[in-house]
Order: sequence, then C-alpha cells, then structure tokens
Amino acid sequence: MTTHPSRARIFNAVALRRMITVNGDIMIRSFALLFAFAFFTAQSARQDDVVLAANQVLLTFFFVGSFFLDGLATAAEQFAGRAIGARYRPAFERSLSLTIVWGYVVAAVLSAILWFAGPTIIDAMTTNQPVRAIALVYLPYAALTPLVGTLAFQMDGVFIGATWSRDMRNMMLVSLGVYLAVWWVLTPILAIDGLWIALLVFLGVRGAALLMVCVRRIGPAFAQEASPRAAP
Repeated sequence: MTTHPSRARIFNAVALRRMITVNGDIMIRSFALLFAFAFFTAQSARQDDVVLAANQVLLTFFFVGSFFLDGLATAAEQFAGRAIGARYRPAFERSLSLTIVWGYVVAAVLSAILWFAGPTIIDAMTTNQPVRAIALVYLPYAALTPLVGTLAFQMDGVFIGATWSRDMRNMMLVSLGVYLAVWWVLTPILAIDGLWIALLVFLGVRGAALLMVCVRRIGPAFAQEASPRAAP
C-alpha cells in the first residue's frame, strides 16, 4: 500500500522558509554575477566598437570553458551535499580536495588550449582584421580566466550542495565590490588592461574568499558526525 507524506510535512513552515531563503540567496548571487559580466561588456562598449567586439570574442572563450568547469562544480555539489547530509567529514574533505585538484587540471588544459590555439580560434570567429588584432592583444588575459576562475566554480558547487547560501551570496557581493574598486583604480591608468585585470581579480577573490569561509565552516558542520559512510 502506497503511503503519502502528511500535509504537515509537505507544508512545513520552517522548511519552506529555509527553501525560500536559500533560493533568494542564490538569486542575488546570480544577479551579481550577471551584473559583473554586463558591466564588463558596458565598459568595453565605452571604448569603441572594435574593443567591444574583440572582448566579446574573448569572453566567448571563457563562457565555453565554463561549461567544463561547471561539470566539476556539479560533482562538488553532489558530493558535498551527500557528505553534509550524512554528517561524514572525511567524505566532505576528500570530495573537496578531489574536485579542487581536478578543477585545476581541467583549467590548465583549457588555458593551454586558449594560449596556443587562441589565434587560430580568433581567426575562425571573425574576419574583421582590427577585431582580430585587438583580440590577440588581450588573449593572454582570456587564457588565464579558467585557471583564475576554477576555484570559484568549484566552491560554488560545494556551497550550493551544503546549502551555505548566505555565505556564497555575501562573498559574491564582497568580490563584486573588489572588482569595481580595482576597475575604478586601474582603468584610468591601464584602460582595457585594467578592465581585464579587474575581471581576473573578481574571479580570483571570489574563489579564495569562498575557500576561506569553507575551511571555517567545516568544523561546526561536522561537530556531531553520524556513523561512517564510504568516501566518494
């Protein structure tokens, strides 16, 4: 005979509030991330059409690479969620180390591909010679984005899986503030180089900030461990 969950369990007010809070935090984080890249595009457009087109070509490299890094973020999310649910710290720490290591392996491969094959890919994406020339100038920055950004992707997965959404939201806002500050200081001096450096700082600070919070979170999260489970 099939049993159904009770109405009280389905409409549990505490659980519903928790779900809404987590989703709200993720929404704010996502809007901040969208704003960061929209701001990058807007500042590129303020230069001229050629710079805008070149930077969009290079951002496409980052967005394509992010699909590969998102796969590892999904793995980190699944493993972290399972370990938190089981209250089994060794599984959490092992999944954390494995996804970080493999994240950097994948990022290094992506960066190498962009560094060495980037000129050929740029030529395939546009026939406009001024756009090609500008894209080649800033290609090294684009090639660094997977390496600098991989920790941010991986830690996003960990924090979503562990439902540490408030910390993820807060670190995103902190990183966004640093990004805007670096842009404000460097672009009057370095122009487009300053804009790219600000973007790299944004990606790097977000990953490093989340990792620091994660290290502090591990102890309290596993203060009362359940019976051991197999590590991933």
